[in-house]
Amino acid sequence: MTKSSLPEPPQLVLIVGLAGAGYSTALNVLEDAGYSAVDNLPFALINQIISLEVETNDKKLAVSVDSRTSGFDASGLIPLMKDIRHRLGDRVKLVFLTASEVELARRFNATRRHHPLDDHNEGLAGAIRRDWQQLEKISAIADIAIDTSGTSPTHFRTALLSQLGVLPKGKLPVMVSSFSYRRGLPSDTDMVLDMRFLDNPHWQPDLAPLTGLDAAVADFIKAHDRFDATMTSLEAMLNEMLPRFAAEGRPQFSIGFGCTGGRHRSVFTAEYVAAMIRAMGHEVSVKHREL
Repeated sequence: MTKSSLPEPPQLVLIVGLAGAGYSTALNVLEDAGYSAVDNLPFALINQIISLEVETNDKKLAVSVDSRTSGFDASGLIPLMKDIRHRLGDRVKLVFLTASEVELARRFNATRRHHPLDDHNEGLAGAIRRDWQQLEKISAIADIAIDTSGTSPTHFRTALLSQLGVLPKGKLPVMVSSFSYRRGLPSDTDMVLDMRFLDNPHWQPDLAPLTGLDAAVADFIKAHDRFDATMTSLEAMLNEMLPRFAAEGRPQFSIGFGCTGGRHRSVFTAEYVAAMIRAMGHEVSVKHREL
């Protein structure tokens, strides 16, 4: 599919699928992509929330409908979809998620979750078949059908976003932070780099009271014989990594820089790399934990 032929992202996405086929994952993916996500809303309220959030408030909305939904009737969804399509046109997409019986059974057994249609009379296999029988007619009116059998969450995310036209533009939000190893590693960071190989400004009497935000400290750190080479290597790596993360639909990426006290080397490097990443075209936020 060429860029010019990509579909326009819908304002409303209805997700219908077999229990265990991935509708919770789909909602999370769409929430990360900027949609308000609603799960397990009573069937009678679906039309109301669409009227309020999409038609009145002009919001992007993703709603899941499945066998857990109170008052759900597959036959009732067909006229509901006809009415919604009449009102919203191309702004609505119906996504149908399925998976093989073997795959669904494996997922329920692995997580020890109870299938919502398992009444203990026909067992898990019977519940899965009954779920398919109830929803089979929905697959015929779906705009997009995805079989999640053997699909990793990353590939599922990419498939869903690409078919909906919610494609990343090769950019993603990046969080850059600095920290002190004395206070422990940050718990929410994807990549951590240890800057303690650089000479420590703390041992310079005129620099110790300053921070990595001060020009004198910056000049001292940049003068280290391995600083430029390290930053060049890091820039090449991030140039490869960040667009690939964005293409997979990842919502954000975080990178942390640590040093002994979290005030000099880590702070300056975080600021330096943040500017580098901004120059690549990504949205960047910076946090200095110890300042």
